[in-house]
Amino acid sequence: MVLRTAQDILAERGYSGLTLSAVCERAKIKQTSIYRYWPNQTALLVSLISFFEEDYRERIKLLEEIAFDQPWRTVQMQLLHGLSDYCLTHPWVYAGVAAVRADPGVASRHEQTLEFFATRYAHLLKIGGFGVRGEEEARVSRTYVLIVDSFLFAVGRAGTLAEKRNEVIEDYYRVIVSYLAPYMQDDDEPS
Repeated sequence: MVLRTAQDILAERGYSGLTLSAVCERAKIKQTSIYRYWPNQTALLVSLISFFEEDYRERIKLLEEIAFDQPWRTVQMQLLHGLSDYCLTHPWVYAGVAAVRADPGVASRHEQTLEFFATRYAHLLKIGGFGVRGEEEARVSRTYVLIVDSFLFAVGRAGTLAEKRNEVIEDYYRVIVSYLAPYMQDDDEPS
């Protein structure tokens, strides 16, 4: 209940409006109760990051399943559409991505999340023919995840306008394909 309330407040008011007292007031709980688990705004944001990571893990598994039967470029387009849809149905994500950039207290947790997604997405890319391993794999997948992280921010800024969201998807799709193409072994689909 607290995290759902925090998500709603984050979506409505942004990170500056996400105070523990606002969460307590809306969730109708005592402040002493919330401090037991979240001593400050940063701790609450860290919990929201964990929620996003856990929630999106299942979506990545589904993408991995379809990746065996589809070209990697198609999978990348599906990933971007999926992230866009997720942000549309979970409007707190945009404010959360902005908050992560604004709160130095979550920098290390954000790094862990980027590493988690770099590992998961590297696996997804391997299914599609990712042709690098070792340190180069880590470097390429890390840069890829930073592009996807930037996409989350950009699609959030696009708001609910379908035309604008589709522009962002198309722009990032071109960037991702351009970036990944030299590293993918199966490169028979046109850009």
